[in-house]
Amino acid sequence: MQSELTVYSPSVRALLLIFFLLSSAATAGAATIDPTGRSGEAPTLPKDFQTPTPSPGTLLPPAPLVPKGEPFPALRVFVREIKVTGSTVFSPEELDKVTAPYRNRELTSEDIEALRVALTLLYVNNGYVNSGAILPDQTVTGGVVSYEIIEGELIGIEVRGNQWFRPSYLQKRFNLDAGPPLNVNSLQRRLQLLLEDPRIQRLNAELRPGVRRGEGILDVRVEEKTPYTLYLEYDNYQSPSVGENRGLVTLEHRNLTGNGDVAMAQYGGSTGLNPLLDFKYSFPFTAYDTTLSYEYRKNTLNVIEQPFQDLDIDSKSDIYTITLRQPVYRTLNSEIALALIGERLSDKTTLLGERFSLEPGAENGRSVVSALRTAQEFVYRTQNQVIAARSTFSFGLHALGATINNNGLPDGVFFKWLGNFQWVRRLGFLDSYVIFRADFQHSDSPLLSLEQISIGGRYSVRGYRENTMLRDRAVITSLETRLPLMPLMGNYLGVDLNRYGLEYVELAPFFDFGRGWNRKLPTPDPKDLSSVGIGLRWALTYPWFVPLRPQFEVYWGHRLRNIEQPKKKVLQDHGIHMQFVLGVF
Repeated sequence: MQSELTVYSPSVRALLLIFFLLSSAATAGAATIDPTGRSGEAPTLPKDFQTPTPSPGTLLPPAPLVPKGEPFPALRVFVREIKVTGSTVFSPEELDKVTAPYRNRELTSEDIEALRVALTLLYVNNGYVNSGAILPDQTVTGGVVSYEIIEGELIGIEVRGNQWFRPSYLQKRFNLDAGPPLNVNSLQRRLQLLLEDPRIQRLNAELRPGVRRGEGILDVRVEEKTPYTLYLEYDNYQSPSVGENRGLVTLEHRNLTGNGDVAMAQYGGSTGLNPLLDFKYSFPFTAYDTTLSYEYRKNTLNVIEQPFQDLDIDSKSDIYTITLRQPVYRTLNSEIALALIGERLSDKTTLLGERFSLEPGAENGRSVVSALRTAQEFVYRTQNQVIAARSTFSFGLHALGATINNNGLPDGVFFKWLGNFQWVRRLGFLDSYVIFRADFQHSDSPLLSLEQISIGGRYSVRGYRENTMLRDRAVITSLETRLPLMPLMGNYLGVDLNRYGLEYVELAPFFDFGRGWNRKLPTPDPKDLSSVGIGLRWALTYPWFVPLRPQFEVYWGHRLRNIEQPKKKVLQDHGIHMQFVLGVF
């Protein structure tokens, strides 16, 4: 039997629309949809402390004793000048400091050999272990003695034990700090940077001499981690308008072709969201980790919550993203990176099966944004704290079919800045730590919902629904303390819980605040949200033949600002946000 909705007249549809608008004003956030689907996702800023980087299993060997030169016949000669050639590392002034005690005096053969050793040690003590000085055959005339510096080089890198990485991938990165001349201190830092790669379990490095003087060969044995992972996830981080309970399946391979490239595919859905598709591929095409990434995301939404369900509101969005990222500064505990991002976002909304604009600025139910973004990233880690920041400038372009309005309504031409900051500090009490997070968004003009910022939900202001507010400008802050319970539980039970695979059990009291407003257009109530609450988090690992890592978290938030609630409540309306993730491999 055909649905009655399909035969409504235009006038009846207009009345339904009025009913929809009035209901949406009366029911706070009931039909607020983030068409990008990103509001329920965890922020990308890092939160792990810097653990001491393990040294390679076999360190570069200590420099051998300085080899003796050819024996000289017993002689005494007056030396007025000493020439040193072949040095590209040390300045003439630095070399003069070594040779000065041997000038303008009589030297014996032992003195001449001692100076050769001193020049060699100048190199060796500064990390140039296969560099040194030689005394070429010569006749001392006019009081001039010449020394020649042979600066060492790395002539080969042999990689063993690799299963997933191509040898060339590792060799190119070793070569960045391999000279010439070869310096073991620089090479050691490069090896420690490679050890920070989560795909590498262990590195054993040994430098052995080559056939000729000054040549070295680096012998590296690598032990890798399994590069692929399957995640099965349930959470209620979706807007209740499309069904808060969401399931996700994510398959990721972090070294697909052996070149360090990462491929990820994700499928998910809820009662009113089917499908959620996300595909991403990243390829580092230089040894400096210049990375090109491509991502495609698709969301198909249907509002299932009353009183909007009968209006048959559908939304389909497609997001295409290309990112070029370049680390410009990197050490063992800090990194600065720049990124250039091109993105096209489109959303199509229908009402009763026909295109209809439910937001200001949309044209016949369709919104399109073509944006060029530049991002700046900073991370600093120590054993006790992490500071991370990301700044993104977005420029909406009049290109690729972008929505354009000349009447002051939101459109695809805009300037926007989004700032993200996170500070994590380890406390002295029971190895607890505190997390402070802040997000800022500023725009110069009204924004389409594709570019607005969401306030309310697990990763915004807990205790409220996902997407309670969508605004052009916003300030969001969060302060959370993580209190480990494992030491107390272990002492009470008299067992070492780590032996049973338990990684952490934490209580997490928090305070969240968010305030948002629109640019030029009226800002509806509420204008700010705040909450306090507590969470419980735990994770463990089952070391079976297929390793399993379940993780669970649940947060309860108490609203400090009351807003009108729908008649039929869901878990989010009671301030509850929960997630269960099962990692396989």
